[in-house]
Amino acid sequence: MRIGLVVYPGCMASGLLAFAELLEAANQRSGKTQFDVVWTGVNDKPVNIQVTRYGANVSVVPALPMTDDSLEALLIPGFWTDGEDDLSGLLDNYDDLISILKGISPSTQLWAYCSAVSLLAEAGLLKNRRATSTWWLTDFLSARNRETFWRFSQTFVADGNVMTASGVNGHLPIAQAIIEQELGHNILRDIIEVMVVPKPEHKVTPLRAVNMMQFEEPLIRQVYAWVEETSANCLMVSALAQVLHTTERTLARKVKAITGLSCAHFMRLVKVKQASDYLIYSSQSVSQISDQLGFTDDTSFRRTFKNITGYTPSDYRSHFGRLSFISGS
Repeated sequence: MRIGLVVYPGCMASGLLAFAELLEAANQRSGKTQFDVVWTGVNDKPVNIQVTRYGANVSVVPALPMTDDSLEALLIPGFWTDGEDDLSGLLDNYDDLISILKGISPSTQLWAYCSAVSLLAEAGLLKNRRATSTWWLTDFLSARNRETFWRFSQTFVADGNVMTASGVNGHLPIAQAIIEQELGHNILRDIIEVMVVPKPEHKVTPLRAVNMMQFEEPLIRQVYAWVEETSANCLMVSALAQVLHTTERTLARKVKAITGLSCAHFMRLVKVKQASDYLIYSSQSVSQISDQLGFTDDTSFRRTFKNITGYTPSDYRSHFGRLSFISGS
């Protein structure tokens, strides 16, 4: 697999080097050159990047342009920004890069992390896809890219040929995903142990168990995705069974066997988990979240939320939300 490491002015390129080293370790462990990594950019002209934001410039010469047919995947690192207010203006500086992304072959795999996810969004490549990005961009990206199914509570999301990850170390889950995909779990395990790649940690909330279930069985992943994309007032076992081309009885039996919960209750948990993500990672009001997720009314939403979590939406936000996260509490 030939992978292009995309360099452009203002990008945080250190993650690209770490990513390349992980893939080289995987090549050596497997005994074959499964991954071929090259520098790429808007064109073949040298790109000046900064080791740190205010550090000395380093010149990188792309070996290939991003549009080269031999590139099977592109990894796009984040760029320096002062926050949401700064991001809107910064995106104007990357018109050339965004224009090229719009014309990239649909067969090319696209991987982006941190603020670079906004570049994929601007290019229209995240429409009707699930994606994540750095949590402090929640409000900006949610408002600017409403056709994307944002999953800001997740550090890594794969949807078709697109992978997105949060944070400046977002290259790590992407590297782990493709090593496991191409070379298998055993080699990934060895790389994690040898390279001391940190194992993922998950924020503990009353709904953590629901969040983890989506990764266990293909059926649960399908249920999870459907529930997140369906209005709360339209969540019916009969509708889900029809989408999955099965009977209500069979679906209920399988969900019960996997989760220990009735299908209807599991769907409610998933929807409330989705609402909890908005409470934690966005500044939208409780009413806005209720309306966006399709609850019948605010009263119904608040009652359902408290019955499942033990918290009112406002109390949940106060206890688990962005401010408590920032302070480390």
